Amino acid sequence: MTRAIDLVLFGATGYTGQRVVPILHKFAQSTTPPLTWGIAGRSEQKLQALRQQCEQEIGTSLSNIPVIVADVHNEPSLIEMAKQARIVLNCSGPYRFYGEPVVKACINEQTHYVDVSGEPQFMEEMQLKYSEKARQQGVYVISGCGIDSVPSDLGVVFLQRKFQGTLNSINVYMETWDEKAVEGPVMNYATWESAVHGLAHAKDLGAVRKKLFSNKLPVFEPKLQSITRPHRTNLAQGWAVPFPGADRSVVKRSQRFFYEQAKKRPIQIEVYFILKSFLTIPKLAISSLIVQTLAQHQRGRELLLEYPKEFSGGVFNKTSPSEEKNQNSRFSVTLYGEGWKEGVADADHQYDVPPNKAICGKVKASNPAYGATCVCVALSAITVITETEKMPPSGGVYSPGYAFANTTLIERLHENEVTFEVVFEKDLLSSKY
Repeated sequence: MTRAIDLVLFGATGYTGQRVVPILHKFAQSTTPPLTWGIAGRSEQKLQALRQQCEQEIGTSLSNIPVIVADVHNEPSLIEMAKQARIVLNCSGPYRFYGEPVVKACINEQTHYVDVSGEPQFMEEMQLKYSEKARQQGVYVISGCGIDSVPSDLGVVFLQRKFQGTLNSINVYMETWDEKAVEGPVMNYATWESAVHGLAHAKDLGAVRKKLFSNKLPVFEPKLQSITRPHRTNLAQGWAVPFPGADRSVVKRSQRFFYEQAKKRPIQIEVYFILKSFLTIPKLAISSLIVQTLAQHQRGRELLLEYPKEFSGGVFNKTSPSEEKNQNSRFSVTLYGEGWKEGVADADHQYDVPPNKAICGKVKASNPAYGATCVCVALSAITVITETEKMPPSGGVYSPGYAFANTTLIERLHENEVTFEVVFEKDLLSSKY
């Protein structure tokens, strides 16, 4: 089907969308042949202003870049947007409120879709409701293509590629830090909105999973234990605590896809966040309990949304992070895996000896939330339409790890400052990390 343009960025005038625009332009121009793209959103005036602002930043005329007016509350406008492009990059969240109409329009018009959602309920509900229709339409719908959860999910794929044998389990340790202290919020307010409403509807996620994952995966030994208490690790400086974000659920979905559709043994996964000081742990525990409790009630949610700075310890605010804050932020994901040197073709094979090999990898990026995220989603979209033959054999609603496992997305990211490396490999029979 002939389309007017290759890619369209929806939600282009939002905080994240604005930062995707120059990156998308750069990557689209460097592709052979160059890709065409456009911007979309509710306000034509704001879109025109954004295009002019971007022209000044990059020093190139963008007069040929289409401006498309589309609104999640206006289905015909979304359909018209989807008709014009081969793929839609959706940067308009929270996705639980604004994501589904865009997904639906894209599938109906046979247009591929990627987004930067970090909302497990949205991602899994879209898979439950639309995966079969997407398969029939030959459409790839891939959520979580930002810092949630490309580094973790593709980090696992990277370790799988490098590990000569069978990986049994991976512990993931996430760290963030600033190169220098800069005052102000770390994340945009929309992310706080998503988190608050996600906590409020946590019970609903269980019902979705019961339907979506009706068939349980086999239990493989040795079973990876989830450590719920704060603990030390030799792999990072600080204290590891369970990470409440989307990464674990996204990686587990990928591993289920690998098992059910590619007949590969699924890797067990646990995800932790590193806190530099033990003194922050009781503060975090108390504030988390307060937020979780308030999120269960309407008035409590109103308070959380009205006073993000106070309830998040300054991580969020109604004002957006400054560019100085963004540019000073750093991020790394350390992945430690154990398995066996001896590989087997049988996905259900149970080893009768302990793991005998370890591997450690690392994914690193600067400005993770609003720099690396933009790189990840732009390259994800471009990969879908330039390496379609390397994508899963049929359309569907997928996670990034499974969708991009056979593509060059990891290499593309590595060339653009989202780096992947092997830190070490060890024989567990002779040494321990």
